[in-house]
Amino acid sequence: MVEISIVVPIYNTEKYLRKCIDSLLNQDIDNYEILLVNDSSPDNSQMIIDEYVKKYPNIVKGFIKDNGGLGDTRNFAIPYANGQYLMFVDSDDYIKENSLQKLTSFMKEKDLDILVFDFVKVYNDEKFIHEKSMNNVSLKDYILSTPNACNKMFKKSLFIENQIMFPTKIWYEDLAVIPSLAKYTNKIGYIHEGIYFYQFRTNSIMNQNKYNPKILDMIEAIDNLRKHLNNQFPEELEYLSLQHLFYGSALKLLPLKRYQELDKCLSNHEKFYNHWNQNKYYLSKPKLYKLFCYLLSKKQFTFAKWLLFFKDCLLKRS
Repeated sequence: MVEISIVVPIYNTEKYLRKCIDSLLNQDIDNYEILLVNDSSPDNSQMIIDEYVKKYPNIVKGFIKDNGGLGDTRNFAIPYANGQYLMFVDSDDYIKENSLQKLTSFMKEKDLDILVFDFVKVYNDEKFIHEKSMNNVSLKDYILSTPNACNKMFKKSLFIENQIMFPTKIWYEDLAVIPSLAKYTNKIGYIHEGIYFYQFRTNSIMNQNKYNPKILDMIEAIDNLRKHLNNQFPEELEYLSLQHLFYGSALKLLPLKRYQELDKCLSNHEKFYNHWNQNKYYLSKPKLYKLFCYLLSKKQFTFAKWLLFFKDCLLKRS
């Protein structure tokens, strides 16, 4: 019986792919499968996939599909997953060796639907920063934690029974889905251990320094969350909208002087949450954060940029 299915969407990552797959094979269990899904990658990724499928036919399965993006590739793979549990690993990242037995044992012992673990950010294979994912094991803390599919193990039935699918052809597909899973379970757990190693690449989709209109996909992601969380978790949803459509969009768009696009994000947030400055999570934030949001609300974009510059100077001195 297969216990875990690990889905690896692949597109243009031949440089990192072997390290990713090797980390998935260097584990302390046997009853699992690795689903390598080629999203019509134009590089040599398929050659690497074929190599591992041939060498490890009992564990590694290979698939090729028409290009559809990360969300579409995950959706494609889930029906082929035979495991009780499901993990998503990006093909330029890797996981800690001999970690799967611990994760599955914890899932079984606690009868969890979702198990969260920590990221380790990797810079040029030299600098490693362990990031704690949660402070408390609660649904509200889960909603407010990093909305990433890769630092979690899921019971597959959570996706199947609730017909959960990732949006396709947009950025922020994780933000659109992962927090919303709180609606469908009370059974979450957390292991404070760096299991998932995220390779920080400056040219990756989420770390670009040039404007791309896909940045505005965060509006669609928050809209999708609203369908799921608005009734049960209104204050957490409001804060997520503030974090992404106010604070997060400004960090990306202000340096690029994309004020019209920023105004679109801000307006979308305030359309639904015109008393956001009374949110309890916002009220607990530092004064600089509040000042920054206040300047954005008044469309004082130049002053907001200066504040960002001032903050960066302080960080460099510390």
